[in-house]
Amino acid sequence: MKNTKRILTAMLALLTIAGTAASCGNDTTDPGKTTSKNPSTQTGTDDGIKDNLPELNFNNDTIKILHFGYEMIGDTPDWNREGDNIADAVASRDLATEERLGVTIEYAKGSDDWYAYPAEVKKLTQSGDCPYDLIFMESSQCFKLALENCFLDISDLDYVDLEQPWWYKDFMDGSSISTDKRFLLTGAFSISTLEGASCTIFNKTLYNNYFESYHDLYDMVEAGTWTYDALIELCRDAYDNVNGNTEADEGDIFGMFNRGIKTANYMSMSTGLTYLDRDEDGLPVLNLYNEDSLRWVETLHEILTNSEIAYTNPDVDGIEHFVSGKAVFFPGTLAEFTSYEVRNMNDPHGVLPMPVLDEGMKYMSAAATVNGQSAVIPTTAPDNRLEIAGAVMESLCIEGYRSVLPAWYDVALKGKHADDERDADMIDIIYDTIDTSFIMAADKLLGTGTFFFDMLVNDKKTPGEFASYYETKSSNLNKKWKDMLDNYANLE
Repeated sequence: MKNTKRILTAMLALLTIAGTAASCGNDTTDPGKTTSKNPSTQTGTDDGIKDNLPELNFNNDTIKILHFGYEMIGDTPDWNREGDNIADAVASRDLATEERLGVTIEYAKGSDDWYAYPAEVKKLTQSGDCPYDLIFMESSQCFKLALENCFLDISDLDYVDLEQPWWYKDFMDGSSISTDKRFLLTGAFSISTLEGASCTIFNKTLYNNYFESYHDLYDMVEAGTWTYDALIELCRDAYDNVNGNTEADEGDIFGMFNRGIKTANYMSMSTGLTYLDRDEDGLPVLNLYNEDSLRWVETLHEILTNSEIAYTNPDVDGIEHFVSGKAVFFPGTLAEFTSYEVRNMNDPHGVLPMPVLDEGMKYMSAAATVNGQSAVIPTTAPDNRLEIAGAVMESLCIEGYRSVLPAWYDVALKGKHADDERDADMIDIIYDTIDTSFIMAADKLLGTGTFFFDMLVNDKKTPGEFASYYETKSSNLNKKWKDMLDNYANLE
C-alpha cells in the first residue's frame, strides 16, 4: 500500500490546520491494492492533482439548481447530522466555486417525497419552461426520466473532465446504456452517492475473541481473497449460543444479521458480477441467467436461510444489535458506517469493502449508490447556459474532492479507537470502486434491481428453481429491455 501514511496524515490534519485537503481516490492495480492519486495535504500545492478548469469569469451570473427537498441528503449546505462538520465543508465548496467562477449559486428545494419529486421534475422538464440550469436527483430516477426525454445528452459538456478522480466514472459508465450518450453526472459533489457505497463494518473486539487478529481481514482484502465464501466461513465459526438454549435467538452472538431486502440487494449489487454483457456497439445485453449467477443464488440462499450464518428477525434491522456487540459483521453502506450509532459504539470497529464472489475480482461498492444524487440538465436549457453548467459542475466536484471529502473522512474515522490508518486504506478502496450494476441503475424503469430478493424471498424459490424462475420472467423482461433500447435510440 503506497502513500497511505501521507493520505491519513492529510485527513487528520483537518482537525488543526485550516485549508488542508487530501484525497481518498486511488488507482486500483491488483485487487484491493491502491496507490494514492493525491497525497497532497494542501490545496493547490505542486504535488497535488492539478485540475484543468481554466480561468473563467461569468460576471456574477446566477446558476439555479433544483434539489430533492429532504434536508438530510448531504449534497447541499442545508444538510446537517449530529456531530458532523460536512455542512460547513459543503458551504465552503460552494463559496470556492462562486469565487473561482464569478457565479452565484442559488438552490431551490423540490418536494421532499421520494415519489413526488421525480414527478415534479418530469413536469418541469417537459413544460418547455424549466427555470433551472441543473437538477440534482436520485440516480436511478435520472436514468428513468432520461428515457422520457427529460434531460440533455451531456457527454460533450464543456470543462467536465471525467478522467479526474473527483468523478465517479465507473458508476456513470455502469449506469449508462452506452457511453455515446450521457444524461447524468455524479462525483465528489455527491456525498449521498459516496454514502451509498457498500461496506462491511466489523467489531474488532468480537473478531479477536473468536479468531486470531482482525488485521487478517485487512490482509485478505489487500490480497484479493475477501470473498463471500470467506465471510460465510467466519460467520459460521463466530456463531455462539450464549444462552445455551439450543436455539438461534437474539440472546446469541452471530456472524451477522440478515437484514432481508437490504442484505439481498446490497450483497447482490456488490458481488463483482455485472449481470450483463455489452455488444459490439457497447449496448447492454442482459445476462442474468448463467453459471456465475447460479453460484450467487446458492450463496445468497445460504446467507438468507441459515440462522447460524446470519440471524433473521423481521422486526429488527440489526444495527442496534451490532452496536451492542451481538454480531461480528454488519454488511451495509458507508452511510451506516458514519451513522451516529456506529461511531459511538463502545467496541472498536473497522470497515472493509463488501466481499466479492471469487478471489481476484475487483471490489464493487455498489449497494445503494443509485439512491445518491446525480446532476442532470433539463432539455429546455438553452445552449448559452451549457457552458456555465459544465464549469459549475466541474468546480463543485473539484472543491468537493478538496474540502468535503476530507471532512467526511474525519467523520468516518472517528470513534474506532485503533487502526485508523488501515481503515483509511479500506475506505480508499471503497471510494475507488464506487460503481453500480446496470440492473440496479435501471431498476425504477425495469424492476430488475430486486431480482434475487424477489426470487428467494418474495417468491420463495430455491436455487434449484433458478432456471424455471428465470424462464417465467424472461419474456416480459426482454420486452422491457427492447423498449428501453428503442427509446434510447430515439433520444437526441
